[in-house]
Amino acid sequence: MTAARQASERLLRALLTSAARGQRTHCSDPSLSELWLSEHEPERAEAARLCIGCPVLHPCRQAAEAQDERWGVWGGIDRTIRPGRKKERKTSWQPPPPSPNN
Repeated sequence: MTAARQASERLLRALLTSAARGQRTHCSDPSLSELWLSEHEPERAEAARLCIGCPVLHPCRQAAEAQDERWGVWGGIDRTIRPGRKKERKTSWQPPPPSPNN
């Protein structure tokens, strides 16, 4: 099984577990879901902000990285690459670094 497939399956399991616990991701809300794939950068920035605290943030980010996603917000990161835009991805939010005591 490829790394991309494994990451996708981890994301799916995380989504199912969250749903079983009654948790819903913002990106699955029909009134908000268009923000994650918007043509407009400010809307994608809002989507990235809404990812803060998401129960599937890390598996989502890992799946996007493994699949080399190049459009939309995944795991709090706007991965959209446009002509004339550098390949590096703009990060709207990053989790704080781990505490040195951990």
